[in-house]
Order: sequence, then structure tokens, then C-alpha cells
Amino acid sequence: MLIALAALVIFALLASTPLILRALNLHIRPVAATKSRGVTLLPAPHRLPLVPLPPVARPIDPREAAASPPLGNPAREAALVSSEDARIRDLLHSAVRIYEPEVIPVRGSLPTLVLPAASHPYSAASLAQYGALVMLKHHAALLIDNVFVSTNATLKLSSPQLHVLYMDSSTDGFASIVTWGGSLEFDGTRSQPLTVLGWDRVTKSIAADRGYGRSYIRAVAGKMSLYNVRVSALGFWSGRTGGVAWTGVNGTPSTGSATHSTFTGNTYGAFVDRGSDVTFNADLFEFNQLDGLHIHRYSVGTQVTASAAARNGGNGFLVGQATQSTLLRDDVSEHNEDNGFLIDGRPLVSGASASGNAVAPGSGASIEKSAAINNIGTGILVEGGKGTVLRSDSVCSHATGIAARFDASDLVVTGDEVRCKPRSGLSIGPSAPGTVVSGNAIANARIAMLVRSSGRIEVDNNLITGATVFGISARGASSVVKGVGNTISGSGFRAVDARADAHQPALSGTDTAGWQHHVRITVWTYLLFHPLALLWLSIVAVVLLCCLWVRRRRLPPHPHPYPASTRWRPGMADTGEYAPAAEPAVPAVPAVPASTALSANGLRRQPAKLEFSPAKTPAAASGEPGDQADVTRPLPQVVD
Repeated sequence: MLIALAALVIFALLASTPLILRALNLHIRPVAATKSRGVTLLPAPHRLPLVPLPPVARPIDPREAAASPPLGNPAREAALVSSEDARIRDLLHSAVRIYEPEVIPVRGSLPTLVLPAASHPYSAASLAQYGALVMLKHHAALLIDNVFVSTNATLKLSSPQLHVLYMDSSTDGFASIVTWGGSLEFDGTRSQPLTVLGWDRVTKSIAADRGYGRSYIRAVAGKMSLYNVRVSALGFWSGRTGGVAWTGVNGTPSTGSATHSTFTGNTYGAFVDRGSDVTFNADLFEFNQLDGLHIHRYSVGTQVTASAAARNGGNGFLVGQATQSTLLRDDVSEHNEDNGFLIDGRPLVSGASASGNAVAPGSGASIEKSAAINNIGTGILVEGGKGTVLRSDSVCSHATGIAARFDASDLVVTGDEVRCKPRSGLSIGPSAPGTVVSGNAIANARIAMLVRSSGRIEVDNNLITGATVFGISARGASSVVKGVGNTISGSGFRAVDARADAHQPALSGTDTAGWQHHVRITVWTYLLFHPLALLWLSIVAVVLLCCLWVRRRRLPPHPHPYPASTRWRPGMADTGEYAPAAEPAVPAVPAVPASTALSANGLRRQPAKLEFSPAKTPAAASGEPGDQADVTRPLPQVVD
């Protein structure tokens, strides 16, 4: 009886083991995490919905060509920026002693109207009163002087009094609006937005960046807000003079916002440096020479929502170094010359800083429910930074969908969709430790997930379909890939691959039933995966081509212009045996009949008459015996 009771208890404990382990949060089989660093991990989407954009933020025609980068003289334009910085600092010191609006001449630039602190905001009428603004018909005006808004002063330009503001920008100089510690307000309405346009009154056309500067708007350690504004054809060379810029100084950030506004045809669409809680909502950044929206160093709490960047000459949206807590949500980046979204979280320096500034990397950037479509570079690129989150984003790219590298630590990629047949859907590494890739859908990629010297990463619950070479490929000795519950289907070499000294990925519960091992060995596929063979084949091809070229380049026919350089060639009678050299033979003199002798010039001559005279030998003259007096040697004498 006791034995039966003990057996019953043992069987009950065995049956309840899963419940006990679950209560203790212990699992026999690995289970994917549901949260990572406070971020809820999402399941793989089947198809994400389109990003809704308000009408004002929709690109006009994203399929058109992107903008070209600036072509001005770098030295000249950099000198112009330095000159503008010096002018603003001089005005800042001079404004302390100015109590009424005053026009100050500045050498090398247009005169500047200084607006000191006042209890009421200045308006377009104030600028016209002091000659800085010329009013035109149909609620338009031309700004012909610079405007400097001092600390605690406010300049407000708004409709319906002002519909179009032309800012003079020609070879004679360019007008600018700058505040240091003050406020700038540009307000339009939904039915009648305010247009701010760079204008060349010499050529009577839109201002172009020809290398001698262009009008710009800038807030330094102040506040600037734009509401229903259309900004175009502004800026040159640097970010702070690049169009519309929020720039802070040490200890005093810039603040403000842009809502339902467009930034087109500028050097930078908009630029934020040392900003604090600057917000962009329902804005369009299109056809700018460099980046659409550039969030620069030491900016904190910048938010960009329901906005679009299209056809820019650089990146669509760029989050620069040493920034913190940047949020991009419901944004679209389409057909930009570089990357759709770039998060550059690398520290400014490695090691000690010469200026004493912080060397910590950027942190807390997040891109959510956004789309990167047909950008020339990478759809979403993360370089460095800590704690970046990419969630529920849609990427259409033919190159690389999403990439993380250069010490991008603790990155979370979840709920994203990559499509449009990219070469690599997700590229992790080099050096992206602590990355979590969970619940992403990658369709029709050549290599769905490429891991290169990344460090330890987690790969869970991803849906890979239509891969043509590899599903997941790990490369490099430092790549350690672990994961649970991935589904990999396609047709190629391997569903899970490891090479270049990488460890085989430890993937539990991976479904590879839909993978077809398809190896079609052709010359191209062999060379594609054997680059050294391609290199040697190229060398052999070059050698053969050189040989053919040399053989076709024969010596010219005889007579050779330089006989001394003519190579010896054996004749038909040469036998190759050695023979002693014979003395040269004396040519025989042909006999010429006396009756047909010819002269040197070919004329017939008369036969020569020969006369002989006897000559005695010395022996005969002495009377020795044996001499014959009649034996003589005739000496011929030619008589003509």
C-alpha cells in the first residue's frame, strides 16, 4: 500500500513539473522574450499599413530627380560663414547700447536693422518704417537689409498683412533674419500660408546658391516657431547658415517648432544644433541640396512626427552625434540620394576631448511607424549610439534595408518589415553587441539577415520568406547568434549559414520546412562566392590580352629604316653547322672585245692601239748565259 502511494506521488510530481517550472519562470525549452530593455517586442507583421501623412507633408512628386549638392567655392563660402559669425557677435555687443531700432552699417555686407528689447513684438510695419522692408503689391514685401533681433525682443511676421516675404539675395549681398536670445514668429493660415522666398532682384528670379552666399533665417539661443510657412531658396554652405536653423550656445539651447510647413530648395531643409525639445509636426522637407532635416550635436528631446523628406541631396532625416532622446514617428523618407534615416550616435572623439566636452555616445533615439522608400543608400542606418529602437517601420530598398554597425549597442529591432528584393534585409555589424532582432518580416531578400563580427545578438520570432541565397548568415569569429522561433523559407544555398570563422547560429525551434536547397552552379555563381578565383581569372585574362596585342604588333617590312636593329633571320641554305670563314673572292673582270669597247657613259669607242717596246732584263744586260735578247715583257701603252 505504501509503495503504491509513493508511486502515485511520484507520478503526480512528474505530471505537474511543467506547471512548477512555469511558476518558477524556468523553461526546459528556450522561449523568446516578450520585452527587452523596457520595449515590448512585437510579432512579425504580415503587411504594415501605409504611413498616413497630412496633405501639406505629402511630397509633390517623389519620383523626380533628387537635388544636386552645392557647387560653390569651399574656401570662399567658408569665409562668408566666418564673416557672418563675426558680424553677429559684433551686433550682439553693440545691441547692449541700443534702445531704439537703428540701422547699423556693416562693412562687407548689407546694413543691419537692430531691434532692441521691447514690450511689444515688432512686425512687418516696423521693418518698413526703418527702411529694411519695402512693401509691394498684393501683400508682398522685399527685405533689403539684414535684421538682428536682440535679447528679449520678438519679431512676428504673419498674414493676412503679409503673404509673401522676398529676401534679397544677389551679388550685391544677401539679407538675413537672426535673433540672439530673442524670438522669431512666422505665422500663416491654412488657407493663406506665409511664403518666405530667397529672391535675386538683379536677375529677377529665385535666388540660387552661386557661391557668394544666400539669405537665411537663424535663431541663436532663442526661440523660433513656424506655422503654415512655405520656406524656399535659402541658405548656403554650413548648417547655421543653411536655410532655417535653430542653434544654441553653451548653457542656452534653442527652442521652438515648425508645424504644417514646407522647406524646399534650401541648402539644408532645417537644421537643429544644441536644441531642446524642438518639435516638427506635419512638415515637408523636399529637394534640398543636403539633408532634409539635420538634428545636430547636443540636441535633446527633438520630436519629428507625421513629416516627410523626399528628393534631398543627402539623407532624408539625420540624427547626429551626441544627441539624446530623439523621436521620429509616422515619418516618410523617400528617394533621397543617401540614406532614408541615419542615426549617427558615435561619440565625437575616442578618448580625451581637446575641448573638454562630453565624449559619451548618443542615446535614446527611436524610429517608430515610419517608412523608408527607394532611397539610394540604406533605408535605416544606425551607426553607434546606445539604446536605439526601430519599431514597426516599413522599408523598401534594393540595397540594404536596415543596418547597424560601429558600436551600435543595445539596439532593438522589432515589428519591422523589409521588402522590394534587397541585397540584404538586415545587416548587423561590425560591432553591434547586445542587438535584439525580434518579430520582423523580411521578404525576397538575397540574404535576409547578414551578421558580421557583431558580438552577441538575439534573433527571435522573425519571418523570412523568399530568400534566394541565405536566410541567416553569420560571419566573423566574434559573431554569436542565438534565437528562438524563427521561420525561414526560400530557395538558395542554406537557410542558416556560418562562415569566416563564425560559430554556427544556435537557433532553437527554427522552422526551415519551406526552404529548398537550390544549387545551380554556373560560372557566375562560382565566381560570386569565390572572389580569389575571379581575381586570378582577371589576371590571366590581362596576360592573354597583352600577349595577343604583342603578337599583332609585328616588325615593319623591309627595307628596315634602322638596319642595325634588324634581327637576324636564318636563310634557306643555313644548316646550323660550323664552317670556317673563307677569304673573300676577287671578282673576275669580264673580257671586252676590242671592237666593241664602250666608254663609261655607254658611247662606242675606237679600239685601243697597243705599242710594245723591248725591255731587257737585268740579267740580259749583264751578258749572262741563258739570256734571250728577243724575249721581252711587253708593256702596254694605251693610245687613244
